Amino acid sequence: MAKRLLVLSSEDLILSFLIQGDDVYRICAEEKSSKRLTDSIFKGRVKRLARGMDGVFVDVGLDRDAFLPLKDESYRIGESLVVQMVREPEGEKGAKLTTNIKLVGKYLIYFPKGKEIKCSSKVNWEDRERLCSLIEGELKDEGVILRSSAVNVEVGLIKEELQRLRNTWHWIQKRAKSLKKPQVILEEYPVYIRLIRDHWQDIEEIVSDDPLIWNSVASFLEDFEPRLLRKNIYIKDPATYIQNYRLHDALRSVFNKVVWLRGGGYIVIEETEAFTVIDVNSGDPTGSCHEENALRTNMEAVGEIVRQILLRDIGGIILIDFIDMKKQENKNLIINTMQSAFGEEACGVTIYGFTKLGILEMSRRKTGRSITKILSEPCPTCSGRGLIKSSSLFLLELDKELASYAYRSIEVKVHPLRHERVRRLLQKYPFMRVKESQEMGINQYHVGHA
Repeated sequence: MAKRLLVLSSEDLILSFLIQGDDVYRICAEEKSSKRLTDSIFKGRVKRLARGMDGVFVDVGLDRDAFLPLKDESYRIGESLVVQMVREPEGEKGAKLTTNIKLVGKYLIYFPKGKEIKCSSKVNWEDRERLCSLIEGELKDEGVILRSSAVNVEVGLIKEELQRLRNTWHWIQKRAKSLKKPQVILEEYPVYIRLIRDHWQDIEEIVSDDPLIWNSVASFLEDFEPRLLRKNIYIKDPATYIQNYRLHDALRSVFNKVVWLRGGGYIVIEETEAFTVIDVNSGDPTGSCHEENALRTNMEAVGEIVRQILLRDIGGIILIDFIDMKKQENKNLIINTMQSAFGEEACGVTIYGFTKLGILEMSRRKTGRSITKILSEPCPTCSGRGLIKSSSLFLLELDKELASYAYRSIEVKVHPLRHERVRRLLQKYPFMRVKESQEMGINQYHVGHA
């Protein structure tokens, strides 16, 4: 299905909305001041061995050493190596690394140290066999994953991309040898570029409200897919897009713990540092027995759970407490339906099945903080027991609304704790002023005539 990418920018934050049809499909956030770590490639140096953890700690030029699990490898202290970050630091957890480097292209994902040839799960068996046989003779102790975009292109284009990615890997190795100390070798693209790279076949429009982002997208597309250049659009005021696609509603929804289902049931989502727990609760019974009612609500919940996992970019361990069902065939139906629901996003998702307690265990590749954690901060009035919108998100939403009031005398009412940051924001709007109001919630603002 055709997709539209909308990128909104403020002084501190970049928000990317991937829209499918009329609905927001994915929300991604990136703080402008933060380094892009996940999937970036580093020159590292082994600092210490951690035999009890089956790994080593590696200096990659950050404030804290990163952890590299050991499989069949062995390293010595002081040894240099090329690594890729698979999970950025979060809280007390440090970064996680791999030596199995991957480089992503239009038609394939290249693993210079890999050994296997795989295909996207979206590719049918006949095309899979054809593509694998065509590329097999081109590999030299390397591995690839052929993307679905490889199905309908000339094999020559796939081979050309393989050589380009191979040349990039040779450059990375050469660069690593020339560097004297641990540091980044190849930084990953911004999140909005990664969304284009992952969904380029389906994108019908790329809209941004920042000329620097527009230029960044154009520079990327010139080499990656020039035909998309005409779909790269800059708009000064995104108000129409924000309204048409209900972006404020989409942002509010990612903070909701409770998500209602059409049939009257609901799910509760709780993110913790170790894992995410999702609880499914039933609505009014309409079936002839408990098993029938449970299956009906659980099947409805599957689609919404998958949607929320993608929308919030939840990764790591996910435990789902579905309504208890006795029949194994019904449990299998839930598992198969969930696997299908992830569709093209199934890469990195593993469903392990139901435990003896009836909890569905699954995992999704975790690259960093979820969208909820990025866009929230501890509440200053309840000793951190709750979360409020982050200052960067609050200011971005306010800034986009104020843009449509430019050159008017406007008064913005905000909670006292938001006053100073809003005052600084309004310096670029000479006819506007901010007023403290205890009546305003800390996540609220009111825009009116002065």
